[in-house]
Amino acid sequence: MADTIAESITYSHWPSASDANVIFYVSGAVARAVVRATKCDKCRLLLINDDSALEPLEMDATLDYSSTLFLDSVNRGGLARPSDYTFLLAVHCWRVFEDIRASADLQRQFLVAGCQRSLFCKVIDRLTTYEMYGNEVVGDNFCTAGHDLKLLVVNRFFNCVAKNLVKELTSKAGSECGPQSKRRKIAKLQSAIHA
Repeated sequence: MADTIAESITYSHWPSASDANVIFYVSGAVARAVVRATKCDKCRLLLINDDSALEPLEMDATLDYSSTLFLDSVNRGGLARPSDYTFLLAVHCWRVFEDIRASADLQRQFLVAGCQRSLFCKVIDRLTTYEMYGNEVVGDNFCTAGHDLKLLVVNRFFNCVAKNLVKELTSKAGSECGPQSKRRKIAKLQSAIHA
């Protein structure tokens, strides 16, 4: 199934400036979570950028991405700046996930899978190359201690976007029930409280 989904990905979605801000923020949180879990200084060097004078990132010359400026404005000292590798891998994952989310057929295939996170990791494996973003390397990456950084980042990033997808699907399903169904549920809950 991963091959079928990977072949259907068109990369038709590119993050807006606000999406890039969120992805930058989330990729920093993902990097920090990975480093906290592995307790590995080598992972930290590869996933987190400790340089305090970062230039704004530019992924596409036609768009203004000021993700680092956004992070600076909301940071009170506890946020981590993702390395270029972490951020670009997160953007890649976001683009793949958006293609899956936007296509009813891909979304259906994805949702019927037994383990969506494992499937997403396999899809990312099939779609990740070393030449995706110009000179930036967005491929397999292992620290010298042997931790599979790509897998660790993709797993945690998937958890974030999957939560949003579940909220979206739940909200959509709730709105399809209609107001009549909601009134019955409220009445039932209220009668249970008074009983």
